[in-house]
Amino acid sequence: MRDVTTIILHPVGAVDPNAIAFLDCELGSIFGVVELRPAIDVPGKACVPERGQLVGGLVLAALPAPKAGEEDAVLGVIDEDMFVADTNFIFGLACGSRAIISLARLRQEFYGLSPNPELFRERAKKEAVHELGHVFGLPHCPDRGCVMAFSNSIGETDFKSSRFCERCRGHLLGVGVEVGI
Repeated sequence: MRDVTTIILHPVGAVDPNAIAFLDCELGSIFGVVELRPAIDVPGKACVPERGQLVGGLVLAALPAPKAGEEDAVLGVIDEDMFVADTNFIFGLACGSRAIISLARLRQEFYGLSPNPELFRERAKKEAVHELGHVFGLPHCPDRGCVMAFSNSIGETDFKSSRFCERCRGHLLGVGVEVGI
């Protein structure tokens, strides 16, 4: 059983400090301790100029791995659009103890709409919680209202909650991760 879940929050490249501060606070209230680390550089080899995107797996691999026995999860936050093979884009990606979310498509402005800071923050929270759920062993959930539901569009992200359903919450408790929502 884990004593306290620690989330290591790493901006990747230039990320809005207000978005990072919001995630720092929200993730702390959900998972426990959040430790904000300095930004790391966007890996140049991840850039695919003809797509105007970054290869998500290469960005994820650039995140520092947690040190054994010290941290439970690393979450990177990037403001650039990402994709993985056979996809047009991804909101986020997780593998092992590391996860990354892209804020690019979470902003209304990406879709040619007026900014909506409250909606942007809610989307960022959902994607961060979702990817951290994967880090802690959760698969995608068939409950469309659960934060662990797969989102293939921004509409699906908006539909789901920022909370874990009872089944997913039970799995987290079973692996020693207590959540505040």
